[in-house]
Order: sequence, then C-alpha cells, then structure tokens
Amino acid sequence: MRSRLPSWEAQLWSYLSSGDGMHCPLANTCDNSTDSERCTDINQGNLTRLIAADGEWLTDAQRGPRPCRRGVMPLIERLAEEQLRKGGVQGLPVPNSLLSLADENRSIEVRRVNLKACCAATWLVRDGWVIQLSDNGSPSHSRMCLFHEAFHILAHSRSKAQPVFSRRGIVQGHFNELMADYFAMCILMPREWVRAKWAEGGDASTLSEVFGVPGSAMWLRLHEFDLVD
Repeated sequence: MRSRLPSWEAQLWSYLSSGDGMHCPLANTCDNSTDSERCTDINQGNLTRLIAADGEWLTDAQRGPRPCRRGVMPLIERLAEEQLRKGGVQGLPVPNSLLSLADENRSIEVRRVNLKACCAATWLVRDGWVIQLSDNGSPSHSRMCLFHEAFHILAHSRSKAQPVFSRRGIVQGHFNELMADYFAMCILMPREWVRAKWAEGGDASTLSEVFGVPGSAMWLRLHEFDLVD
C-alpha cells in the first residue's frame, strides 16, 4: 500500500492524470495561457527541442520561451527538491545514484542499448525497473534522460492515478514528456545552486560543466531565472 502523499504532491499527480497528456491540464484556466513567452503549453515544442538539443545552440526563435512559473511547474520543482533532500545531496554535480530514490521498493537497472527511435525507454519487469538508455548521447545528455525516466518511475510508484506517457522521442511535444524533462532540469540544476554559481561568475557553457548537463539545458535554466536573455 502506498503511504499517504503530501497534499502538494497529490495535487501534482492529479493535474497530470486529469488531462490527455498532450496539453497542460490548466491551459484553459491559467492566466499565462495568453503569454506567448511564459505559457509552457504554447511553447512545449520549442522547450522540448531546446532541452533535447544535447548542447547544440538553437536559433533565437527557439530560445525565447521560458518554463511557466505557475500551476504544475512549481510542483514539479518541489518534487525534485524533495528527492535532493531525501538523497542528502550536498554538492555538484548531482550524482546519478539519486535515481534509486525514484522507487525505493524496486530495483532500477540502467542498460545501454542502441536505441533508434528514442533517447530512453523504461520498463517494469517483474519486481524491478529497466531503463534502456541510448548509447549515442553525450554523458551530460544521458544524465538528463536518466532523470527524465526517473520522473516516469516516480509517477508510477507514487500515484494511484497514473499519468499517460508516451515513449520519449517518438512524438515530440507531449506535455507529460516535457514535464519529465523539466523534472530532470530541476533535479540536476537546483534553483539556489544555479543562482549561487552564477553569482560566482561564468557563463552557460562553464556552468554546464559544473552541473554536468548540456549547455542548451543550462542556458534554459538561466533564462528561466532571468539571468540571461
């Protein structure tokens, strides 16, 4: 039996299980739905392409949008912060071993395979999880993929109402897939640590090495906090 979830986390899974997985469940009621820069639903295609760029810099048109600061997004960031707290993470880069906390009742095995249609895929096999991870990506992009899959595992193991997900990479732009991407960003680039490292000096490229993430994802996190234009 699952333990009782805190109200904020129950709300997160309720949001993600109430929609069709293609669009933000709050798209029709959120004030940001008319903001061409801040609405995650409007910009999910460009945001996904930027996160999945594996460090390649994209055009200004693709780099303009920022993740929403309302509704679902803050809850996802809080979930990432709870995982960091539970794992006792004290320094950078965030260790890949934190993945094990996505389901504390089952083992999680990572297998490198030659995937063609997607960057990663997750399977529940008997009493454990198997994450198939593409052997073609950079180490930093693979970390993003690992924690993207961790979000899917968390959703399955902690929520009775399981959100609808599609395998990563088959159809770009699914809202729930973007939420998994955002979770990976939040857990690998914690807000306070990003601000602190930025204050010490450097740029997106330098910080991407410190955090062990693709430069494009690092740029988006800095852009989200209005630290770069």
